[in-house]
Amino acid sequence: MMIFVYVIIGVVIGYFVFGGSMNKNAKKNEVLEILDEKDKKILALIEEKEKVTNNDIEKLLGIADSTATKYLQQLEDKGKIIQRGKTGKYTYYEKVSK
Repeated sequence: MMIFVYVIIGVVIGYFVFGGSMNKNAKKNEVLEILDEKDKKILALIEEKEKVTNNDIEKLLGIADSTATKYLQQLEDKGKIIQRGKTGKYTYYEKVSK
């Protein structure tokens, strides 16, 4: 009887520990798929130029360097673009070819 109680407690704890985090990740992935206006503008520029730099995005949206980096990283996380080069002036972004 005690083993049965321990199994039930383990299942309940496992559900809350692992089940809750999986649901949060699923919701996060749904949010990542939503493209807002800035994302659409960035992707349109990439379609037009094929390759864009952080500076191109700064000029397009009138934003700071760090903000442009953040927006590009978000699009990369969404699987829409890919970064070529690690850092510096030779780094650019392209649309992911599917």
